[in-house]
Amino acid sequence: MSVPHRAPTLGDVARVAGVSKSTASRVLNGGAPVSDDLRTRVEAVSQSLGYVSHQAAQALRGRRIAVTMLVSDPRRAPIALQASGMEAAARRAGVLANVVVVGPDLSRHASTIRALRQLRPRALILNYVERAPLEVRPELEAFEREGGRVVSLGGLEDDYVSVRFDDDASGALMGRHLLELGRSRFAVVTAAHPSHTARVEALLEVLADAGIDRASVPVRVCGVSAEEGRMAARALSRLDPPPDVIYVAADAIAVGVIAGLREVGLRVPEDVAVGSNDGLPVAAAVDPPLTTVALDFAGAGRVALGMALDDDAPREHRHLPGRLLVRASTQIAG
Repeated sequence: MSVPHRAPTLGDVARVAGVSKSTASRVLNGGAPVSDDLRTRVEAVSQSLGYVSHQAAQALRGRRIAVTMLVSDPRRAPIALQASGMEAAARRAGVLANVVVVGPDLSRHASTIRALRQLRPRALILNYVERAPLEVRPELEAFEREGGRVVSLGGLEDDYVSVRFDDDASGALMGRHLLELGRSRFAVVTAAHPSHTARVEALLEVLADAGIDRASVPVRVCGVSAEEGRMAARALSRLDPPPDVIYVAADAIAVGVIAGLREVGLRVPEDVAVGSNDGLPVAAAVDPPLTTVALDFAGAGRVALGMALDDDAPREHRHLPGRLLVRASTQIAG
């Protein structure tokens, strides 16, 4: 039996933030001043729980002035950057924006959207890659009939306005760059993720056009983490011969790939060149800095906000391009 949705309360915010209910109320509803650290903590907890203060709820009812982004996992850097871009654009537009965490179980999203409909937000931005289950569709359709707008950010929702990254172009762009290195023993590390699959397929097509048999390219599938990347790199290093160039479908995995290669005595880029995708801040901080196809995640959040506010925009799918950043992980010093 599914557990019915219960909207988070001020008491929930106070408990998680480790403060009294009166202190949480002063932060969220106004009152005596509190320290910046305390305000930051309470506001972060409020946002992560999806709590809407009494004053905010009163302001929202009957007036479509808010945009809500639904996310499955706010810990992932791309989602955090997209939310940040959306919120910055909303401030400039004079619109209230908030983020509601619905978790990985998409079957629970219907109850969340049902609760949000009572607050009458102007738009919902769906920020997850998986296609919404059938249980969610009636709630989204009802939201649109009530005058709301639905925007899909980075996902597979063809029925709604969407903002996506051109993953095919990103994979092909990196494939052409890696071919220019003049190496022949390619390998791939990726995750079971629709965007990663598209990037890898495009890269393999570029390699095939250059005469490299797809069947000769080992592909390791792992989770999206540095530790998973480290283990994948160690496994690839045991091949005979090991690869001399590795494409990794995400920066979050690639930093672990570089660490794993180092652990087995393989130098990057002298022995193995490594190229990746996403352009996260960590890609520039790793040693050596990582060559990557950078995606403008914050920009995607801004575009999604603009499409959410434009009631006259057609039901189009906007594809945002990536940008190749060549760094030391594929450059041997001359």
